[in-house]
Amino acid sequence: MTTSVTETDQNGYLSGEVKRYDYDRWLTTLFAPPSVRPGLFALLAFHAEIARVRETVSEPLLGDIRLQWWRDALKAIEEQGKPPVHPVAESLAEIIPAHELDPAMLLRMIDVRALDLDPLPFATAGELLDYADETGGLLNRLVFRMSGGRETEGEAAARAVGKAYALTGIIRAIPHHVAQDVLRIPDEMIRAESLTAESLFSSENRQAFFKIVGKLTELARQEQEIAGKLVAQRPKSEKPAFRLAALTSLYLSRLRAAGFDPAHSKMEIGPVRKIMALSLGR
Repeated sequence: MTTSVTETDQNGYLSGEVKRYDYDRWLTTLFAPPSVRPGLFALLAFHAEIARVRETVSEPLLGDIRLQWWRDALKAIEEQGKPPVHPVAESLAEIIPAHELDPAMLLRMIDVRALDLDPLPFATAGELLDYADETGGLLNRLVFRMSGGRETEGEAAARAVGKAYALTGIIRAIPHHVAQDVLRIPDEMIRAESLTAESLFSSENRQAFFKIVGKLTELARQEQEIAGKLVAQRPKSEKPAFRLAALTSLYLSRLRAAGFDPAHSKMEIGPVRKIMALSLGR
Protein backbone atom coordinates (compact mmCIF):
# COMPACT_ATOMS: atom_id res chain seq x y z
CA MET A 1 0.00 0.00 0.00
CA THR A 2 1.45 3.38 -0.99
CA THR A 3 1.82 5.93 1.80
CA SER A 4 0.03 9.16 1.00
CA VAL A 5 1.73 12.54 1.03
CA THR A 6 -0.56 13.56 3.88
CA GLU A 7 0.55 10.63 6.03
CA THR A 8 4.19 11.30 5.22
CA ASP A 9 3.83 14.98 6.10
CA GLN A 10 2.03 14.14 9.32
CA ASN A 11 4.67 11.63 10.41
CA GLY A 12 7.38 14.15 9.59
CA TYR A 13 5.64 16.80 11.66
CA LEU A 14 5.16 14.50 14.65
CA SER A 15 8.72 13.22 14.47
CA GLY A 16 9.99 16.79 14.33
CA GLU A 17 7.97 17.78 17.39
CA VAL A 18 9.29 14.84 19.38
CA LYS A 19 12.86 15.48 18.28
CA ARG A 20 12.56 19.13 19.29
CA TYR A 21 10.91 18.67 22.68
CA ASP A 22 11.78 15.12 23.78
CA TYR A 23 15.08 14.35 22.13
CA ASP A 24 16.02 11.35 24.28
CA ARG A 25 12.82 9.47 23.58
CA TRP A 26 13.09 10.45 19.93
CA LEU A 27 16.48 8.77 19.84
CA THR A 28 14.96 5.57 21.20
CA THR A 29 12.51 5.48 18.29
CA LEU A 30 15.47 5.10 15.93
CA PHE A 31 15.94 1.61 17.39
CA ALA A 32 12.26 0.67 17.03
CA PRO A 33 10.94 -1.23 13.99
CA PRO A 34 9.99 1.22 11.19
CA SER A 35 6.40 0.02 11.28
CA VAL A 36 6.07 1.06 14.93
CA ARG A 37 7.64 4.52 14.68
CA PRO A 38 4.65 6.54 13.37
CA GLY A 39 2.54 5.44 16.31
CA LEU A 40 5.33 6.18 18.77
CA PHE A 41 5.75 9.64 17.27
CA ALA A 42 2.04 10.29 17.84
CA LEU A 43 2.15 9.14 21.45
CA LEU A 44 5.36 11.01 22.27
CA ALA A 45 4.12 14.16 20.54
CA PHE A 46 1.01 14.03 22.74
CA HIS A 47 3.21 13.68 25.81
CA ALA A 48 5.34 16.62 24.67
CA GLU A 49 2.20 18.74 24.27
CA ILE A 50 0.97 18.21 27.83
CA ALA A 51 4.46 18.27 29.37
CA ARG A 52 5.16 21.71 27.90
CA VAL A 53 1.95 23.37 29.08
CA ARG A 54 3.67 24.99 32.09
CA GLU A 55 6.31 26.52 29.82
CA THR A 56 3.89 27.89 27.25
CA VAL A 57 1.42 29.80 29.45
CA SER A 58 1.79 33.00 31.41
CA GLU A 59 -0.45 31.97 34.33
CA PRO A 60 -1.82 28.74 35.83
CA LEU A 61 -5.42 29.41 34.73
CA LEU A 62 -4.33 29.35 31.09
CA GLY A 63 -2.53 26.10 31.75
CA ASP A 64 -5.70 24.58 33.21
CA ILE A 65 -7.60 25.67 30.09
CA ARG A 66 -5.04 24.03 27.82
CA LEU A 67 -5.07 20.78 29.78
CA GLN A 68 -8.87 20.78 29.66
CA TRP A 69 -8.67 21.13 25.89
CA TRP A 70 -6.76 17.86 25.77
CA ARG A 71 -9.26 16.17 28.10
CA ASP A 72 -12.06 17.27 25.79
CA ALA A 73 -10.11 16.06 22.77
CA LEU A 74 -9.73 12.59 24.28
CA LYS A 75 -13.42 12.54 25.20
CA ALA A 76 -14.35 13.40 21.61
CA ILE A 77 -12.09 10.64 20.33
CA GLU A 78 -13.49 8.07 22.75
CA GLU A 79 -17.18 8.95 22.36
CA GLN A 80 -17.38 10.07 18.76
CA GLY A 81 -14.20 8.86 17.14
CA LYS A 82 -13.76 12.39 15.86
CA PRO A 83 -10.88 14.49 17.21
CA PRO A 84 -10.56 18.27 16.96
CA VAL A 85 -8.50 19.60 14.07
CA HIS A 86 -4.99 19.22 15.43
CA PRO A 87 -2.24 16.96 14.03
CA VAL A 88 -1.47 15.34 17.38
CA ALA A 89 -5.12 14.84 18.33
CA GLU A 90 -5.86 13.39 14.90
CA SER A 91 -3.00 10.94 15.28
CA LEU A 92 -4.21 9.94 18.74
CA ALA A 93 -7.58 9.08 17.20
CA GLU A 94 -5.74 6.59 14.99
CA ILE A 95 -3.40 4.96 17.49
CA ILE A 96 -5.83 4.53 20.41
CA PRO A 97 -8.01 1.94 18.65
CA ALA A 98 -5.18 0.53 16.54
CA HIS A 99 -3.11 -0.35 19.62
CA GLU A 100 -6.00 -0.80 22.06
CA LEU A 101 -4.71 1.97 24.31
CA ASP A 102 -6.71 2.82 27.42
CA PRO A 103 -7.89 6.46 27.18
CA ALA A 104 -8.09 6.53 30.99
CA MET A 105 -4.29 6.25 31.12
CA LEU A 106 -3.92 9.21 28.80
CA LEU A 107 -6.41 11.20 30.88
CA ARG A 108 -4.46 10.36 34.02
CA MET A 109 -1.29 11.68 32.42
CA ILE A 110 -3.10 14.96 31.69
CA ASP A 111 -4.49 15.24 35.21
CA VAL A 112 -1.07 14.69 36.79
CA ARG A 113 0.35 17.48 34.63
CA ALA A 114 -1.85 19.91 36.56
CA LEU A 115 0.81 19.62 39.27
CA ASP A 116 3.22 21.36 36.89
CA LEU A 117 1.19 24.54 37.39
CA ASP A 118 1.99 24.55 41.12
CA PRO A 119 5.34 26.23 41.89
CA LEU A 120 5.84 23.90 44.89
CA PRO A 121 4.00 20.69 43.99
CA PHE A 122 5.56 18.07 46.29
CA ALA A 123 5.56 17.92 50.06
CA THR A 124 7.20 14.50 50.30
CA ALA A 125 9.54 12.27 48.35
CA GLY A 126 6.66 9.82 48.01
CA GLU A 127 4.63 12.40 46.11
CA LEU A 128 7.57 13.01 43.78
CA LEU A 129 7.91 9.28 43.12
CA ASP A 130 4.18 9.04 42.38
CA TYR A 131 4.51 11.91 39.91
CA ALA A 132 7.43 10.21 38.15
CA ASP A 133 5.42 7.00 37.97
CA GLU A 134 2.28 8.64 36.57
CA THR A 135 4.16 10.66 33.97
CA GLY A 136 7.20 8.78 32.70
CA GLY A 137 6.01 5.44 34.08
CA LEU A 138 2.60 5.52 32.40
CA LEU A 139 4.11 6.85 29.19
CA ASN A 140 6.59 4.01 28.92
CA ARG A 141 3.86 1.52 29.71
CA LEU A 142 2.03 2.81 26.63
CA VAL A 143 5.25 2.65 24.61
CA PHE A 144 5.48 -1.02 25.60
CA ARG A 145 1.97 -1.71 24.31
CA MET A 146 2.61 0.17 21.09
CA SER A 147 5.78 -1.85 20.58
CA GLY A 148 3.69 -5.02 20.59
CA GLY A 149 4.04 -6.00 24.24
CA ARG A 150 0.99 -7.38 26.03
CA GLU A 151 2.19 -9.30 29.09
CA THR A 152 1.55 -7.76 32.49
CA GLU A 153 5.08 -8.43 33.71
CA GLY A 154 6.58 -6.70 30.68
CA GLU A 155 4.31 -3.71 31.21
CA ALA A 156 5.48 -3.49 34.82
CA ALA A 157 9.11 -3.52 33.71
CA ALA A 158 8.47 -0.81 31.11
CA ARG A 159 6.68 1.31 33.69
CA ALA A 160 9.58 0.98 36.13
CA VAL A 161 12.03 2.01 33.40
CA GLY A 162 9.95 5.08 32.61
CA LYS A 163 9.59 6.02 36.26
CA ALA A 164 13.35 5.92 36.88
CA TYR A 165 14.02 7.95 33.74
CA ALA A 166 11.40 10.56 34.70
CA LEU A 167 12.80 10.95 38.20
CA THR A 168 16.31 11.36 36.83
CA GLY A 169 14.98 13.91 34.36
CA ILE A 170 13.44 15.95 37.16
CA ILE A 171 16.83 16.10 38.89
CA ARG A 172 18.59 17.13 35.68
CA ALA A 173 15.97 19.81 35.05
CA ILE A 174 16.28 21.54 38.43
CA PRO A 175 18.19 24.56 36.97
CA HIS A 176 15.60 24.87 34.17
CA HIS A 177 12.68 24.65 36.60
CA VAL A 178 14.17 27.21 38.96
CA ALA A 179 14.50 29.66 36.06
CA GLN A 180 10.73 29.25 35.64
CA ASP A 181 10.03 29.78 39.37
CA VAL A 182 9.15 26.10 39.79
CA LEU A 183 10.73 23.85 42.44
CA ARG A 184 10.16 20.11 42.25
CA ILE A 185 12.38 19.19 45.18
CA PRO A 186 10.14 17.79 47.96
CA ASP A 187 9.61 20.25 50.78
CA GLU A 188 10.49 17.65 53.42
CA MET A 189 13.97 17.22 51.93
CA ILE A 190 14.55 20.97 51.98
CA ARG A 191 13.36 21.33 55.58
CA ALA A 192 15.56 18.40 56.63
CA GLU A 193 18.54 20.64 55.82
CA SER A 194 16.96 23.52 57.81
CA LEU A 195 16.41 25.44 54.58
CA THR A 196 13.47 26.97 52.76
CA ALA A 197 12.60 27.16 49.08
CA GLU A 198 13.84 30.77 49.15
CA SER A 199 17.19 30.01 50.81
CA LEU A 200 17.99 26.76 49.03
CA PHE A 201 19.92 28.32 46.16
CA SER A 202 21.90 30.95 48.03
CA SER A 203 25.68 30.63 47.71
CA GLU A 204 26.20 29.77 51.38
CA ASN A 205 23.84 26.80 51.05
CA ARG A 206 25.43 25.37 47.93
CA GLN A 207 26.76 22.23 49.65
CA ALA A 208 23.41 21.59 51.31
CA PHE A 209 21.77 21.78 47.89
CA PHE A 210 24.24 19.25 46.48
CA LYS A 211 23.48 17.00 49.46
CA ILE A 212 19.78 17.11 48.63
CA VAL A 213 20.47 16.35 44.97
CA GLY A 214 22.62 13.44 46.15
CA LYS A 215 19.64 12.05 48.06
CA LEU A 216 17.40 12.49 45.03
CA THR A 217 20.00 10.74 42.88
CA GLU A 218 20.04 7.84 45.32
CA LEU A 219 16.25 7.59 45.05
CA ALA A 220 16.59 7.48 41.26
CA ARG A 221 19.34 4.85 41.53
CA GLN A 222 17.07 2.67 43.65
CA GLU A 223 14.26 2.99 41.11
CA GLN A 224 16.72 2.17 38.33
CA GLU A 225 17.83 -0.92 40.22
CA ILE A 226 14.21 -2.07 40.58
CA ALA A 227 13.68 -1.52 36.86
CA GLY A 228 16.84 -3.41 35.99
CA LYS A 229 15.76 -6.48 37.94
CA LEU A 230 12.38 -6.50 36.21
CA VAL A 231 13.92 -6.02 32.75
CA ALA A 232 16.39 -8.84 33.33
CA GLN A 233 13.47 -11.27 33.52
CA ARG A 234 11.98 -10.20 30.19
CA PRO A 235 12.71 -11.58 26.68
CA LYS A 236 14.85 -9.66 24.20
CA SER A 237 11.82 -9.12 21.98
CA GLU A 238 10.56 -6.53 24.48
CA LYS A 239 13.85 -4.62 24.53
CA PRO A 240 12.64 -1.54 22.56
CA ALA A 241 10.45 -0.43 25.47
CA PHE A 242 13.33 -0.79 27.93
CA ARG A 243 16.09 0.91 25.95
CA LEU A 244 15.55 4.24 27.70
CA ALA A 245 17.10 2.75 30.84
CA ALA A 246 20.56 3.10 29.27
CA LEU A 247 20.21 6.89 29.30
CA THR A 248 19.05 6.85 32.92
CA SER A 249 22.23 5.00 33.89
CA LEU A 250 24.33 7.45 31.89
CA TYR A 251 22.74 10.48 33.55
CA LEU A 252 23.03 9.04 37.05
CA SER A 253 26.71 8.31 36.46
CA ARG A 254 27.29 11.87 35.27
CA LEU A 255 25.42 13.32 38.27
CA ARG A 256 27.76 11.48 40.62
CA ALA A 257 30.79 12.60 38.61
CA ALA A 258 29.52 16.19 38.73
CA GLY A 259 29.32 16.18 42.51
CA PHE A 260 25.50 16.20 42.27
CA ASP A 261 25.46 19.56 40.55
CA PRO A 262 22.77 19.34 37.85
CA ALA A 263 24.08 22.55 36.27
CA HIS A 264 27.60 21.12 35.80
CA SER A 265 29.00 20.88 32.27
CA LYS A 266 29.36 17.12 32.74
CA MET A 267 25.57 16.92 32.40
CA GLU A 268 25.79 18.16 28.81
CA ILE A 269 25.90 14.88 26.92
CA GLY A 270 26.12 14.90 23.13
CA PRO A 271 23.97 12.83 20.77
CA VAL A 272 26.79 10.47 19.76
CA ARG A 273 27.38 9.41 23.36
CA LYS A 274 23.65 8.93 23.87
CA ILE A 275 23.32 6.82 20.76
CA MET A 276 26.25 4.70 21.93
CA ALA A 277 24.53 4.18 25.28
CA LEU A 278 21.26 3.21 23.61
CA SER A 279 23.04 0.88 21.22
CA LEU A 280 25.16 -0.86 23.87
CA GLY A 281 22.59 -0.67 26.64
CA ARG A 282 24.85 1.32 28.95
